[in-house]
Amino acid sequence: MYRTFRIVAGLSLISQSLCSPVSNQLAIRDDTIDRSTLNGKFFVGYQAWFRKPNEGDGNSHWTTDKPEPEVGHVGVDMIPDVTGYPSECLFDTQFTRPDGQPAQFYSNDCDGVVDLHFKMMADHGISGAFLQRFYGYISEDQQGDKAGWTNILKAAKTAAEKYGRGFVIEYDMNGAVSGSTNATATFLADLQALSEVTSSMAYMHHDGKPVIELWGLGVVSTVTADDGAAIVKALKAAGWYVILGVQQAWRSELNQDGGFGEVYRLADMIQPWTVGAYSNDGYPGFRSGQQADDASALKDLGIDSSIVVWPGGSSSNANPNEQFDHFPRFNGSFYQKQLDGAVSLKPTFIFGAMFDEANEGTSIYPVLKTQDLPTNQRFLGIDDDMEPDAYLKLAGDAAGKIAAAWQ
Repeated sequence: MYRTFRIVAGLSLISQSLCSPVSNQLAIRDDTIDRSTLNGKFFVGYQAWFRKPNEGDGNSHWTTDKPEPEVGHVGVDMIPDVTGYPSECLFDTQFTRPDGQPAQFYSNDCDGVVDLHFKMMADHGISGAFLQRFYGYISEDQQGDKAGWTNILKAAKTAAEKYGRGFVIEYDMNGAVSGSTNATATFLADLQALSEVTSSMAYMHHDGKPVIELWGLGVVSTVTADDGAAIVKALKAAGWYVILGVQQAWRSELNQDGGFGEVYRLADMIQPWTVGAYSNDGYPGFRSGQQADDASALKDLGIDSSIVVWPGGSSSNANPNEQFDHFPRFNGSFYQKQLDGAVSLKPTFIFGAMFDEANEGTSIYPVLKTQDLPTNQRFLGIDDDMEPDAYLKLAGDAAGKIAAAWQ
């Protein structure tokens, strides 16, 4: 269900609920972002899928094939720095740190964790988060929210309101299958069920419409172009501003018969997924070629743009056949190159992949330094001369620059 590096090679009730005033008693922070527009923003992707062992649906996302993470059976390459997390939200692991203490992991579905994460975003000037909602989460929620997915959305709503941030629901098409699932009806029904969340004053709008993102049309092979077009048309008819997260070579399909080109043309915004698409040395050419050409093509099509940036990547614990530290961070310089490049192209907004993706090593929230890593399992740490929040600071600096570019 992860976005792996392999991608390189009758609805008026909804609209009414989205416009209803909510939370009028909440104080507005001095640094509250403008939730009426995506222009000049920096958002992060937020998985929020980590759980304690045997909690929720049984998938903690800390492990791949065991009830709880253990040596040789762990699903993350990076370990969060849990300084400041509520103690009741943490659990000890079998991974032993150099001081002899066990490394600790956390549960997102525990009061205070999502709040802390949004506080980190606010403290570093990040606009907010796109909350990942996989297609399979919808059916799990209909069975009583055992996995806590709606709890996470509600916690994000409260935290975004509290800290003056914005948020958006981002549907991931993984799990949808054309011919056996009616994705259009499923999404519309889910959004109606989530009207309490999307009616928040912190929910992002653009061009006067609430924002929704669909990730994976043209990437997830089980969903056809016809289904993709039907979904986008229905969401737009219901009043949504629709962002499509697509493969990085999306332009090659624009004029292909029977492909996803016509689906892409329906989008209000296109966001090519670039994680794993280039190396540190290869990025300058990718920026001046692929991304510059994307910007020009989208301008000609009258479609808004979003650029994805990522700090590096490693997913060898979850995928043993993959190279450890496959995309090195180079002490933050790889990320900085992309941030500068994205700002220079002035997309509508920048998308940071990801806030908390410790599984693939793309997380920018505080993680352990190399010197603090466990000695009985290989993990990737940030460089010892960096502060735990160094990547949040880099993102926040870019957030200020893209905001200035739009002024």
